[in-house]
Amino acid sequence: MRFVIASAVLLACCAAPGSQRFVLLESESYGCGAAEGLGCGLAIAPVLNRIDDLEGVAESSVSWNGHYFRIEILPGADADRVAAEAAALLEGEACCVTASRGKAAPAEPGEWFNEEQTVSLSRYEAGVIASHYAASIAAEVTLEADVAERLHTVLREELEHAFEQAHVAGGGVYRPREQLPVAWPKFEERLAEFLTPEQGERVSTIIARELGE
Repeated sequence: MRFVIASAVLLACCAAPGSQRFVLLESESYGCGAAEGLGCGLAIAPVLNRIDDLEGVAESSVSWNGHYFRIEILPGADADRVAAEAAALLEGEACCVTASRGKAAPAEPGEWFNEEQTVSLSRYEAGVIASHYAASIAAEVTLEADVAERLHTVLREELEHAFEQAHVAGGGVYRPREQLPVAWPKFEERLAEFLTPEQGERVSTIIARELGE
């Protein structure tokens, strides 16, 4: 498990008495393995849920890169206590994707993602994985450019759906593997629309191999 920085920074210290403040926590445990500079949405969503349940918390959110957790404090709440309790929750999970496939595009300046919005991080991750798989499969199976593009589209859409359903199921980096068996028949059906039987079999074999199915 990677080290978690548990120091807290209290923001808006000059705010009027009784107004809401923010606590900022920093962690190195929630980076996405698929793309550098991206937070792992499926690992982050459950911890934001737990932080939101802490007494005195209005809402928690995370930066695009998964490195900073911003916690909005309810008026009158003990910010030091909230910071300590939230920091104790930032233990992280081992991401299911460990080989980086490049750098993620930066988020808009000042953009934060709450628990519900972390699915945006996962959709981006799914797109990165789909691009990687589509390029390597197209080269191995020798697909024409238009066919390779259709393969990329199907992979992206089906992986995005699997990630979305994993969020619906409660998050956690292990969740996509629970969704893949359900999605597989539809995926193979879509491949049959533009691949020959031989190509479809090879592509299915490669993807199953890559996903460890």
